[in-house]
Amino acid sequence: MSENAKPVPPAPEKPASPQPETDLGHIPMTEEMDSAKWTLPPIVPIAIAVVVVAVLIAVVVFSNRPKPYSTGSITKVLAVENADNVLVAVHMNINNQKEDYLWINNISCDLQGPDGHHYTDNAAPSVDLERYLEAAPPLAEGKIGPIGAEMRIPAKKSQAGMVIFAFPVNKAAFDARKSLSVRVDFHDHSSMVLKQ
Repeated sequence: MSENAKPVPPAPEKPASPQPETDLGHIPMTEEMDSAKWTLPPIVPIAIAVVVVAVLIAVVVFSNRPKPYSTGSITKVLAVENADNVLVAVHMNINNQKEDYLWINNISCDLQGPDGHHYTDNAAPSVDLERYLEAAPPLAEGKIGPIGAEMRIPAKKSQAGMVIFAFPVNKAAFDARKSLSVRVDFHDHSSMVLKQ
C-alpha cells in the first residue's frame, strides 16, 4: 500500500432483522400463503360432490314434472273444395287422464300451406255440424258425433268426435300442406296440440 492512501473505515454493520416470533397461535404470513397446494382442496372430491348434486337435482326435477291431464290424436282428415276455400273435417280422439271432468273451452286449427303461410280458424259450432255435412257430403265419410267447446269429458274416459274448419286455400294447396295442427284449449289446465 502506498503511504498516501488513507485507510478505509469498515462499513457499519447492518442490524440484524428481528426474527418473527412463532408460537402455536401466531404463524408468520409467509408460511400461511406460500403455495396454493395448501389452500385449495383436492379436485377429485369436489368433482364427485358436483356429480352427486347434479344427479340429485335431475331426480327431483324428473319426479316433479307435471303429468299430462289429456292426450289425443288426429285419426282422419277430410277436405272438400267449396267456392274459393276448403272445408276440412278433422276426426280426433281426446283421452281424459284426470280424476275429474275435462272441460273443453275452444278448439282451433293451424294450417301451414305449401308456401309456408299460416292460416288459422276456430272450429265451427257443434250445432252446425249437420248443416256442413249436408252442404259437403264428402265430409260425412265415416261420420262421428261432434266434439266442441263447452263439452265435458268424464274422468278417465275418451271422447272421439269431429270438428270442421274452413281455410282460404284451394284443395290442391291443402293437400300439399306442410303441417296441420289442432289446438284444444281447456278451462282448467294447459292446452293440448295435436299434429298430423
